[in-house]
Amino acid sequence: MTADRILKLMVPSLIAIIAIVIFLLVHPAQKFSFAPAMVLAFVCYLRTSYREMPKAERILPVYLVALAIQFLHFTEEYVYGFQFRVVEIMAGMPPFNVNVFVAFNMIAYCLFLLAGLGMYKGMKFPMIIVWFFAICVMGNAIWHLLLTLRVGGYFPGLYTSFAGWILGPILLKRLWGQESVAHAS
Repeated sequence: MTADRILKLMVPSLIAIIAIVIFLLVHPAQKFSFAPAMVLAFVCYLRTSYREMPKAERILPVYLVALAIQFLHFTEEYVYGFQFRVVEIMAGMPPFNVNVFVAFNMIAYCLFLLAGLGMYKGMKFPMIIVWFFAICVMGNAIWHLLLTLRVGGYFPGLYTSFAGWILGPILLKRLWGQESVAHAS
């Protein structure tokens, strides 16, 4: 197996496996959200970016705006107690440890920024993280609306999740559509 193939296939596979294990260890709610999102991100990566690298100039501006809003989203979640109110999702769901909640999010945002840099530099393997983020942007929009309906009122993160209804589809379309755009030219 060539070094290039290892970077393009094996590294994203390891990223997906390690991420899923971490998600399952950090908090049980993540088996319903982040773990399936990573599986979907890996499939999307294999079907698109693995085959042909997308044009960073089409994706990166939307990606960075979505990431900036995600920082605000985390702030809204933290300030209004998502880490504690997560117990309302289902019976027996424990709250997040506050330190774990903050560390988990800050590490994730660091990886999202580095993946954006990797995309800018034309590296394929970080694209699994870009895909994961894009799926989570759309998922956050849906998830927070459903959580609000479930509890019958505001659930922390709702307001900033509205941006995902716009940015999520744009980001996903640009990530998915690159292959057909590249072949059409």
